[in-house]
Amino acid sequence: MNIKQKIKKEINSLTSSYQRAKLVSFFVALCSLLYHIDICIFFYVNKIMPMFYYNFISISVFLIILLLVPRLKSYIVLYGLASLEVITHQVLADYFLGSYCSFHSFILLLGVMPFLVFENKKKYALPVTIICSLIYIYFASRTIEPQMEIAENILFAVRCMNISIMVFMIVFVILIYTSVVYRIEKYLKTHSESLENEIKMAAIIQQNFFRQEIDDIKKYEVAYFSRPMVGVSGDLYDFYKTGEKLDGLGVFDVSGHGISSGLVTMLVKNIIHQEFYNEKDAELWEIVNRINDRVIEEKGDIQNYLTGALVRLYEDKFELVDAGHPAPILYRKKTGECNFLKLGEKSVGAIGIAGFPVYYESMFYDFEDGDELILFSDGVIDIKNENEEYFGKERLLESVKINLDKSAAEQVSFIANSIYSFCGNREQNDDLTIIVLKK
Repeated sequence: MNIKQKIKKEINSLTSSYQRAKLVSFFVALCSLLYHIDICIFFYVNKIMPMFYYNFISISVFLIILLLVPRLKSYIVLYGLASLEVITHQVLADYFLGSYCSFHSFILLLGVMPFLVFENKKKYALPVTIICSLIYIYFASRTIEPQMEIAENILFAVRCMNISIMVFMIVFVILIYTSVVYRIEKYLKTHSESLENEIKMAAIIQQNFFRQEIDDIKKYEVAYFSRPMVGVSGDLYDFYKTGEKLDGLGVFDVSGHGISSGLVTMLVKNIIHQEFYNEKDAELWEIVNRINDRVIEEKGDIQNYLTGALVRLYEDKFELVDAGHPAPILYRKKTGECNFLKLGEKSVGAIGIAGFPVYYESMFYDFEDGDELILFSDGVIDIKNENEEYFGKERLLESVKINLDKSAAEQVSFIANSIYSFCGNREQNDDLTIIVLKK
């Protein structure tokens, strides 16, 4: 058994409601048994014979309970038996010893403990609590004189014994639950540090997996910014190159966040890259269809899906297929127009949803020297500031327009800075990816 398994077993021993109930029940029954043995001897020495004889019944009851606790899955019947004994004991103690040394808080304790002992059967706990509380109120509000002639020091000794056992039981139960909290905190701290290291390692692996040399590309200037919400990103960006020639690029957004979506990005990256080059003569919509089929097949029962925009570049134009993704921005230097692309009305569906009908459409756009294409994930426009306002399409478009005369790298940096200035101290609520492609 390794260290993690030992820690988990130790945590489960107390964090399980049944295990806690078993421990508390066993301890209380043991304390009650020892208490009744001691007080039985005390009554015999002091010639209080009615209570001496009754305590034989008490000892038998708690001995039976003690033997049955480790074997039973539910303690409701045993608890009822213990409650009956305690209440009977208090009635007799009131009659023979008077209310001064009879400690009614035992009854009140019985009204609290069902919530600790009845595991998940809380519907039985409330009636017991109500009944015990009413009985406690009744006995505690009465003053009864003892029916036997007993010295004050003996009554005082009985009262001290009752108070001591009560305090001891309460302290023990508190210690149990303090131990539970401490062990859970220790467990979470150990595993949070381990998980944090694993997330950091996964993020490094993912970043290295995605990293590409784009400085040597001819005819195009490319820059990108990508930052995950947590260590591992659900955004996927990729560039498809043949030597120094850029054949295409894409931005995809896997549903969800964290490690699971990050692992899916690494799976689909290879699928998209392979299918992009498998049939160069096929239109891009056919390629995205095959990507969809493969993603559904290879991810199996994993529920994540992805949206995306895939681009293929030609000499003077580009082909775009949008799969449920936000429309890119296109800037035309000749006319000065800079707007979101109008996507085809027929295109329907994301990628990777089994049984969901999809229709992908290839759209062709002229792309001349000086023109720019800006791709981004939905985290860019959906990010919020402290006033719950979205960054939105208009702010993004304005950030793009301001810096069109600058390099792609400067544009990406300005857009990212605009986003974080807008957010202020508000934490990032999604993965962010921006790509600027300048011809």
